[in-house]
Amino acid sequence: MCGAHILQLDIMCAAHIILAVQGQAPSISAMECAMNDRSAVSLTPEHQDFYERFKSFWAAPTGPRVAELIAPDATIHFTGAGTFTGADYVDVMQGMLDTMVDMKVTPLDCAGNGDRLYISWESSALIDGQRRSWLGVDRFRLANGMAIEEQVIFDSAVLQPAG
Repeated sequence: MCGAHILQLDIMCAAHIILAVQGQAPSISAMECAMNDRSAVSLTPEHQDFYERFKSFWAAPTGPRVAELIAPDATIHFTGAGTFTGADYVDVMQGMLDTMVDMKVTPLDCAGNGDRLYISWESSALIDGQRRSWLGVDRFRLANGMAIEEQVIFDSAVLQPAG
């Protein structure tokens, strides 16, 4: 499978997870399941371990704890915040936690495919004095139990000031 098709499959998987969380995912036919049989396998031990550590992180998040999940030389693509390294993510995360009043992230589900792990989540925070919630997906590329690439995907419009 060429790189363009893998990227397209990754985008389709992420979109399907978001729609599933929202209760809007189209059903997948038996033919589609057969065509994508390798993505339908259960999570690997590495996927399961990372997902458990991800849930643990969000139970008590801090900037320094990012290093428990993300390799320092990882590449992070974060909606609305740009692209930066795993080492820089420590400060970016701490800044978000300091700025977003009462921020909570609840992991909802995950799916794995080779070295990829997709985690869907719901987040909420007080923004301009009102609680706002949004859904998203993190797409990780894993190596040796650590994320070496992450794409944080969500609609950032909810974070904008009201009006």
